[in-house]
Amino acid sequence: MARVNLSMLAAAACALAAIPMAAANLPRGWPPETLSGKISMVDPGEKLVVVQTPDGVSFDMVVTGTTRIKSGDRTVPLNDLQQDVNKTVSVRFTPERRGDVARSIEIGG
Repeated sequence: MARVNLSMLAAAACALAAIPMAAANLPRGWPPETLSGKISMVDPGEKLVVVQTPDGVSFDMVVTGTTRIKSGDRTVPLNDLQQDVNKTVSVRFTPERRGDVARSIEIGG
């Protein structure tokens, strides 16, 4: 009986050891996406911009130090984006485990 339990334990250990190796071959993250909508909220303290699409779906965008925010050819700091609530934007973002991370935010008219 002890021999069967040891064999089962050894098989389970081998299977668990193979999981990290298989996961290492998986692609990292998701591909970048783009969405358009209107800014419905800006929270500089939380580094968050909420964009509502024309069909009414809201997306929370995490803003990082590398996020490029532009209005025309002018770079806009996150704090100044509060004055652009209800303006149309195009957001290039990458879905990540921590949320949708904005890579660029382009303010329209």
